[in-house]
Amino acid sequence: MATIEELAAKVAELEQQMAAITAPPTEYYTSAYSGEEIDAAVKKVSEGLAGGVASFNGRTGAVLPQSGDYNATQIPVSGEPEAETVAAALSNKAPAGFGFGDAIQDIATTSAEESYETYCAKVDAVLDAMPDKTAKLVRAYPPAVYGNAGTTISLLYKGDANYAVLSNIGSADAGLCGWRMFKLRYPSSSSPAVWMPFEWEHPPMKIGVEYRTSERYNGKPVYTKLVDCGAGPSNTRKTVSANTQNVETPISCTGNFGSGTIPYEWFAGDVSGAQAITCTFNGQAIEIAATADYSGWTVFVIVEYTKTTD
Repeated sequence: MATIEELAAKVAELEQQMAAITAPPTEYYTSAYSGEEIDAAVKKVSEGLAGGVASFNGRTGAVLPQSGDYNATQIPVSGEPEAETVAAALSNKAPAGFGFGDAIQDIATTSAEESYETYCAKVDAVLDAMPDKTAKLVRAYPPAVYGNAGTTISLLYKGDANYAVLSNIGSADAGLCGWRMFKLRYPSSSSPAVWMPFEWEHPPMKIGVEYRTSERYNGKPVYTKLVDCGAGPSNTRKTVSANTQNVETPISCTGNFGSGTIPYEWFAGDVSGAQAITCTFNGQAIEIAATADYSGWTVFVIVEYTKTTD
């Protein structure tokens, strides 16, 4: 049994331990929020955990995150490009990393009678939706090629509101190949932008049709036309109207008859017996001269010229 002295010592030890426990702290933490704010926050968390989310993106119950719940515009990153800019760039990227990316658009004329100006307005409507200095592939059918079968692929380029080019790349139909349209300030760099006349790079050369070409002579557009001159002359001259208007400068005149080209000269032995056929063009009429009988062949002549209207 413990003695009185031992019990007293035990009590003294317990008193020392109690004093240590009840000693006031020497360091304190000061909260950034008041007690009321902390209570309100704890209440919201408690209510949220208890009630949960009724639904999210069409899912109910225990909703878990899924791919596609958020897009780039909802997750901004400090110091990086604007999320909207990144999202727009990604949405316009080309499929598989190559090509123009957009579906090929039709720009078609409604009939052979549709005016060139009306068709240009259709092209302008497509250009309005394009940023500057961009290009896209289109299926273009201007009035000049209306009624031709086949698919024609063209490149539409927009420099800015005052400059654009629609250029045919190719087609399975030869009648659709090799043409262009371009828009620029005309007649000077301070003038309003206008669509220039339709031009052919590779005209199909149908008989009696005048073609404005992409070639230039002394800075002016070159026109060309294939004329059926009928039967060739026999030891004489023949004049045929070219049905051309406003010709400024005749450039060239060539032709063919059967399997021969014009100008043509043939002789056997003595030059005095030479046989020849030539053609000239004065801007209005074609003159064919022959020193032999060429009446058995049909003569076709191609003329090239510039116009006073350009």
